[in-house]
Amino acid sequence: MTTEFPHTEEIKAILKDKADFVRQDGLNYLIPKWKRFTDNYADNEELIYEWLNEMDARKIIDEILVILPNTESAKITEVLKAIDTKFIEKTFEINECVWSDKVEKENKYDRQKNWYYYRVNQNLFESEVGQFTKRQ
Repeated sequence: MTTEFPHTEEIKAILKDKADFVRQDGLNYLIPKWKRFTDNYADNEELIYEWLNEMDARKIIDEILVILPNTESAKITEVLKAIDTKFIEKTFEINECVWSDKVEKENKYDRQKNWYYYRVNQNLFESEVGQFTKRQ
């Protein structure tokens, strides 16, 4: 595994309750995972549980970004910009949080900050008929 991104004790503390492979490699696992998902599956995934797993990975990246020094955070944000743009191009915004209203409220998800929880692709939209409505 490449160590392109920092993996400090502070980052490890954020990841203490995550899966072993996430704890072990941190951003060096999460960012390539987000890129692979965006490149290969963001436009055709149809399983809600897989989708939620990927969105949670993106949220963990955000949790790490806020503790990094500004220079490091800026570098990673620049890397994420292209990946996020591609994800946005392959999806559309919905009115609901993909996790449900209950989870949204419990975790205080915000449409601006946690924007990825408010987007789906057409396949997922169709497989979860009645769960989501497109945002106008």
